[in-house]
Amino acid sequence: MTVLAELPKLWIPVSDFVVTPVLAWWHDPHPVHPREPAEVAHVARLPVSELVDPANRLRVRHPSGWIGPAFSARGMLVWGFTAGVLAALLEMGGWARPWSRGRVVELPPTGATPAPSAGSDEADENALR
Repeated sequence: MTVLAELPKLWIPVSDFVVTPVLAWWHDPHPVHPREPAEVAHVARLPVSELVDPANRLRVRHPSGWIGPAFSARGMLVWGFTAGVLAALLEMGGWARPWSRGRVVELPPTGATPAPSAGSDEADENALR
């Protein structure tokens, strides 16, 4: 693995943690899985083109009132820390495209929508190359 960049620190209000995301390149892709299943519903590889597609960008409102970035792709809703890191990365990389920040949806209750099947990592890996 090669570290490419250290991103700006992110404060996670719900845990009161400050996290420093690190962008790195895995030279040999391999299967991935949630490190903490209670925190992560699903792990998937997506092409950057799907993340920057304005149709897949939105914001979610948490029951606490917090509103933050989100992505909707392949039946998944990506929000919270992961969406914050992805949004920052797309902006810093100059890849972000204009999207409607007025599109705000309520965060579905936990377990309201099941995570899609993980499927084959092989197809997702090929989409990234």
